[in-house]
Amino acid sequence: MLNKNKYGLSRRIPNPIAREIRQRCGFGCVICGLAFYDYEHFDPDFANATEHNPAGMTLLCSQCNQKRARGRLSAEIVARHNANPKCKQQGYSSELFDFGLEPIRINFAGVSFFNCTHLIVVNGCPILTVTPPADAGQPVRLSGQFTDSKGRLTLKIQDNEFSVGSTNWDVDCIGPRITIRRGLGDISLVLKMNPPNELIIEILEMQSHGVFFRGNSDILEISRDGGRSWNSWSGCSISNCQVGISIDNGRRAVNDRIYDLG
Repeated sequence: MLNKNKYGLSRRIPNPIAREIRQRCGFGCVICGLAFYDYEHFDPDFANATEHNPAGMTLLCSQCNQKRARGRLSAEIVARHNANPKCKQQGYSSELFDFGLEPIRINFAGVSFFNCTHLIVVNGCPILTVTPPADAGQPVRLSGQFTDSKGRLTLKIQDNEFSVGSTNWDVDCIGPRITIRRGLGDISLVLKMNPPNELIIEILEMQSHGVFFRGNSDILEISRDGGRSWNSWSGCSISNCQVGISIDNGRRAVNDRIYDLG
C-alpha cells in the first residue's frame, strides 16, 4: 500500500481531523457499528483526494473497508450510512475480546489478577467478573464496566463483548489499544488487548460507588474519602480466588444492586 497518493497526500490523518471523524461517526463503523475501524475517504476516494476533508471521510470496519477496496460496496451506500451512522442510531459501538479456553490474566494497573472470579468489588458490586465458558470449547467470559472520575459509564463488557457509548468525548482504537478521553489530553481509560489470555489496564481514572481509582501500568491507587488520601498497590499478584479486592466505604443506597459473590 502506497503511503501517498498521486497528489502527494499522505495516508496519515492529522489528529484533530481524525478525532472529528470519530466523534461524528460515534466511534465505530457507520454501517455495522463495530468498534474496530479504519478511516475511509469516500468523497472523493483516497486515490483522487487532495486533502483530508472530514466531510468526505468516515469510519468503516475492516470487512466493510475491504468491500470498498474490492468494488463490492459503493461510495453512495457509504455516504448514506455516513449521514446516519449505526453507532449514533444505537448509541454505542461494540466488538468482542479474543479470549481462549484457559484462565485469563488481567493486569489492573499495578495489580495482576489470574483465575479470579470477581477482581475488585465495591460495596458489593463487582467492577470486573470472569466466569467459566457457557459451553465446552467456548472461551471464558469477562463482564463488567468502567466509569470516569464522575462515575459516568465509559465502557461496558458483557460476556466478552465490549461497548463504548457514542456520548463519550473520544474513543480511539489503534492496534491492540482502546483509549477513552474525557477531553483534549484528559485520558480516562486505556486498555491493551493481548489475546488470547491477557487484558491490560494501562491508564485508569474512575469512580465507582464513591470509591476513586487511578493508575498506570505500574501502580494502582484507591481512595475511599473523595481523593483526600490514597492507598497504593504496586507489583501485586492475586490468583485463584473468588474475590480479589473487596472495598466497602459504607456508601450504599437502599436500592443498590447487590451481586451474589458466592
